[in-house]
Amino acid sequence: MSADERSVTLHQSASTESANFDRFVLGASMAACAYLAQTMPFGPIGMNVSTMYLATLFIMALSAVFGFLRIEATITTTNANSAYLHGIEMGVLNDHSARMLARMPVEKYASRTQAMYRLRNLTMMLSFFLYVATKVYAAYPI
Repeated sequence: MSADERSVTLHQSASTESANFDRFVLGASMAACAYLAQTMPFGPIGMNVSTMYLATLFIMALSAVFGFLRIEATITTTNANSAYLHGIEMGVLNDHSARMLARMPVEKYASRTQAMYRLRNLTMMLSFFLYVATKVYAAYPI
């Protein structure tokens, strides 16, 4: 197996694992939303425990939205990168300026993928801490 084949195999494996992880995290976010919606007490909006649970549910749902957007952005990035590489292989992008111009959409989509990754993880972590804080506040009101 040549070095080129190993790098392609490694990249394919990493891409598959990344996609599986993204789907797992999205499923976990959706399950957490379902759990929160099923178990949270409902009440009037205000400075109370039910509103804290509602905020936790909203932030977790936002995490799921960012998870969907990350998967979409990953697919878009892969498609743009594939078109870019196809242009190089077909000889359309021979000079440096043409390559740089064609690479710009790929970089834009890649930065969107990274932003969705960070936003998904941030909102998931925030909702977890808010859920714990709500549980503690409900047990030991101030």
